[in-house]
Amino acid sequence: MQQRQAAPQGRLQQQGRQGHTPPQQGTRSQGFRPVQAGHAAPAAYGADAADGGRGGKGKGRGGARKGGPWRIVFWVALVVFVVALAALGAIGYSYWQGQNAYDSVAEEVFMAPEDIEGTALSDLTVDWDRLLAINPDTVGWVYIPGTAVNYPIVHTTDDEKYLATDFNGQQTWGATYGSIFLSAANAADFSDANNIVYGHHLNNGSMFAAIADFENPDQFNAHRTAYILTPQGNFKLRSLSLVHVAADDPLAQTAFATGEELASYIQDKVDRSVVAVSDAPAAADIAHLFAFATCDNLPSDGRYVLFSYLEESTVANVAAVGGADAAVDPEAAAAVGGASKEVAA
Repeated sequence: MQQRQAAPQGRLQQQGRQGHTPPQQGTRSQGFRPVQAGHAAPAAYGADAADGGRGGKGKGRGGARKGGPWRIVFWVALVVFVVALAALGAIGYSYWQGQNAYDSVAEEVFMAPEDIEGTALSDLTVDWDRLLAINPDTVGWVYIPGTAVNYPIVHTTDDEKYLATDFNGQQTWGATYGSIFLSAANAADFSDANNIVYGHHLNNGSMFAAIADFENPDQFNAHRTAYILTPQGNFKLRSLSLVHVAADDPLAQTAFATGEELASYIQDKVDRSVVAVSDAPAAADIAHLFAFATCDNLPSDGRYVLFSYLEESTVANVAAVGGADAAVDPEAAAAVGGASKEVAA
C-alpha cells in the first residue's frame, strides 16, 4: 500500500501604495499698496512679479504652505522607513532567539567529535533522557557535518504542529523556526523504507537552509555524509540525489508494496537529481532511504528534497546497501544476540 502526502507549506506577503496631494493655489498678499511714481518696487513685489505678478502663485504670505505636498511625502516615507527598520530588527532578534535556543540544547545533549569520520558510529551518543525531558515527542537527532544542521527531530500524528512550534514548545513569531520533524506518515523509529524529515529554510542559513545550497555541485559533494541518531541506534547516511520539485509533487511516499516498486521510486529520484552523482549504488541494492525536505524560498514555492541511502547502522534488522547483514554493526549485532540468549535462558 502506498502513502502519499504533500509537504506542509505557508507564506505571507503584503504591499502598499502612497497617494499624492495636488499643490494648492496661492492667494493675494495682504496689505499690498500700489507703487508710487519715482519709487522703486519693493523686493518682495519683484519676486511676486517674477512669479506672474499680483495674484499669481506667490512665495510670500498667503501662498502655498512651505514644503507643500513634498513635506507630507517626506514624513510618510520616514514613518515607513522606521516601521521597516523595526520589523527587520524584530526578525533579526527572532532569528537570534530561535537559533540560540537550539544551540543551547545541542551543547547540553550532543557533542560532535572533531574527527567524526574516524569515530565509530556506535560511539556517537546523545543524552536522550535530557532531550525527552524537554520534549517527549523527540525521536532522533540529525547532524550534517560542516553545516548548521545539528538539531533534534520530533514526531507526532499532526504535521502542522511543529511548523511554528519550536523544540521547547514555544509558538514562534517573526522568523518561524518551528522544529525539524519526521513525517506523521512514518514510524517513529525510522524503520520505514522511506523516512521523510521536514525543516524550514531560514534566511540566516539555519535549520535546513543548507540543503537548498546543495544545488551547487561543490556544496553537494562536500557534504555527502549525514547522521541520524536515535534511542534505538545510529544511522550513517550518504546522499544520492537532490530534486527540486513543486510543493504538490507526490514524492512523500513512505511504504512500497514490493522491492521493485521501491527500486523504481529510487531510480526516479536519481534520474531527476539536479546534481549528477556517479558513485550511487544500484537502486535495487538500496533498502532503506531518508529524504530531507525544505522550501526553496522562491516565488514558485517549490521544495528541495535531499535523498540519502543507509550506508551503515547500529540498529539490528535495518537493511542498508548490500542487504540486512551490511546494515548491522557487528558489535551491535553481537550485543543483541547476547541479550536474546539471556532472555531465553
